[in-house]
Amino acid sequence: MKLFKNIAINRRIRKNLKRIDNKLNGSKLHVHRIGCIVDTEEVSKVEFLKDFIKSYGINSENYVILGYQDRGMDIQIQGIPLFSWKDINYSGNIRNYHADRLWELEYDLLINCFSSPKLPLLLLSSGVRAKLRIGVTGIDPIFNDIIIDTPLKDGMTFIKEAKKIINTLQ
Repeated sequence: MKLFKNIAINRRIRKNLKRIDNKLNGSKLHVHRIGCIVDTEEVSKVEFLKDFIKSYGINSENYVILGYQDRGMDIQIQGIPLFSWKDINYSGNIRNYHADRLWELEYDLLINCFSSPKLPLLLLSSGVRAKLRIGVTGIDPIFNDIIIDTPLKDGMTFIKEAKKIINTLQ
């Protein structure tokens, strides 16, 4: 059954990727809404993301940080809601309130905090509407507009580099 689920997820990812386009089109980036997708196995503490979001003065209703956990044993970690493999049905749809919230809005910035190409993370990332996508090396560049070559364990360096890039686009 896992094989059928993988096929459905891959099909959904390809469909989502066809809809992704560069929404900046040379215009300035104004950061008012941020979405973050985090692999909790790679990033154990997300305080650097919260500090990054606070530095732009963004209210809690204008950002979403969603973590992924393979086993899905917990509902949240460090106050961050989680989704897991079991939240994806056999047609490739994610059945999770927080993932739905991430998908329903358009974001100025999407931060992909994962470097290994896990299907659930790629599915979620490909379905989010965002003007700019920032991530790290390790996944196919089609999922990110900007790739920062730094390990995720060094969150502060990642954020410092992301701020430099965002400041040049503002």
